[in-house]
Amino acid sequence: MNKEFLKIAEEILENIDNYTGRKKEFYVRTGISRAYYGLIWYLRDRLSKQGYNFKKKNLHSHIPKVLINMGRLEEAKKFEELKTIRNDADYNLKSEFKRLKTLDKKTLRVYIKDIHLFISRLGV
Repeated sequence: MNKEFLKIAEEILENIDNYTGRKKEFYVRTGISRAYYGLIWYLRDRLSKQGYNFKKKNLHSHIPKVLINMGRLEEAKKFEELKTIRNDADYNLKSEFKRLKTLDKKTLRVYIKDIHLFISRLGV
């Protein structure tokens, strides 16, 4: 399932120039959210195979704890950063952003790239 979420984000990126104004903003927000969920489901699946239990756990808060437990402090910090960006995209108005600066094609492209980099660097 995780690959499908990330694939949807990439498809949104490919087609983002077809939209303008608020509609474009909504698609950028949706792309960021889908990419994040691609990451979170990927991590759950991979870390479960290593023996970590995610049943009845909030993935958003449990995954960084698992990464810290594994000694992957930088990855836990990066995960929290990616989560904050996703929260901005899903819940905050532009004036309330904590990490995002803009909602444009470049922002979405960089976010998807960061997700791919996170996955490749984690190596799980």
